Amino acid sequence: MKFSEKNLVEDYIVEKLQRKGWKFIPADDLERDSYEEPLLIPNLIRALKRINEKIGIGDEEIRQVLNELKFKGSGIEGAKQILNFYKFGIPVKFEKERVVKYVQLLDYNNIENNEFIISRQVIYDGKERIRTDIMLYVNGIPLVNIECKNPASLSESWFNAYKQTKDYERIVPELYKYVQLGVAAESKAKYFPIVPWQEEVKVHEWREELKDSIDSTIEMLSKDTLLDIVKNFPFFRVEFGNATKVVTRYMQYRAAKKIANRVLNNLEGKEEKNKGLIWHWQGSGKTLTMIFAANKLYYMRQLENPTIFFIVDRLELEEQLYKEFYSLDIVEPEIIGSIKELKEVLSYDDYRGKRGIFITLIHKFRPEELRDLQKEIEESVLALEVIKMRRVQHSRKPTPYIITEKGIKVLEGEGLF
Repeated sequence: MKFSEKNLVEDYIVEKLQRKGWKFIPADDLERDSYEEPLLIPNLIRALKRINEKIGIGDEEIRQVLNELKFKGSGIEGAKQILNFYKFGIPVKFEKERVVKYVQLLDYNNIENNEFIISRQVIYDGKERIRTDIMLYVNGIPLVNIECKNPASLSESWFNAYKQTKDYERIVPELYKYVQLGVAAESKAKYFPIVPWQEEVKVHEWREELKDSIDSTIEMLSKDTLLDIVKNFPFFRVEFGNATKVVTRYMQYRAAKKIANRVLNNLEGKEEKNKGLIWHWQGSGKTLTMIFAANKLYYMRQLENPTIFFIVDRLELEEQLYKEFYSLDIVEPEIIGSIKELKEVLSYDDYRGKRGIFITLIHKFRPEELRDLQKEIEESVLALEVIKMRRVQHSRKPTPYIITEKGIKVLEGEGLF
């Protein structure tokens, strides 16, 4: 048998993803208006009606959504807005009620309410005609492009597939304003954010225990993990005045997910543990791990805008963390510089705590100041009642923490986080 990228890599990936619930549709059978149209419009319309049924979406609102997507430019601002549409929905004015509502393109709460389609050898027309090896669509939107190369060839590697994707970005920009992840597969698989205006981007390899590179990447592309990544882990970033995208590495994803699950399970009474330790090696992206975790917690619907503290022990870490937040398209944190500012944050809204993300240097506070502040808060009957209420109700607003000379202390217990 002649070895080729098709029977060595492409067939394997398509088969494995089908086993994970992706529906295979041949390229010629996709519901497409033309080779120039990247979206599967009928699939998208059905998904919009299904996902947004409760907010009363109609034909006029669907038309507005399609126009928002189609008429967005393929440059930096257009791609930035489309990523935000994926995460938060598209603001649309509903004429009957004369109010603006957010129409969701993807259902993150009920994964099976989405339509997952895998196709291969899909043709797109732009400046020239291209034929992609594998395309993954969710609700008719192309989200992942997989390019494959023959692992039996001495002249080809995953890098050739990566470069091919970068060429495709230039040739059909209208397609790649929607696509978020590229995968270059050969004997190894590498993934990367789609950034058409950059010649080179950072490339990563996903890893799962006891699985090789290809199978690990297939796990990354499972339905729930892929949507979690799209929702919580790609960000626009400004580096040295240039816009790019960052996407999570496997260890950052795993750590951020464990942190968020630990917090949520504890607040819902499913788990007693309210603390944890994450180990990272030098160069593994600890700062981004913390930011990914904070962002995931901040937007979890169960928490409804929580209060999150970053405690660091060196001034350069405080500056680095703030600069990293500032460079990303993400909620901007506040720096707490004194015990007075800390008191204002914790006592805000009758001791429910100010909502947001806060960074502070632990050495700015003397132990006796922290003890006095903790005593003041604990002696407040109102504070204790509010904390108890928030805990019993499984805390759609999480239990506040207080800084001590040892770390962060839960006001109800002795657990350090």
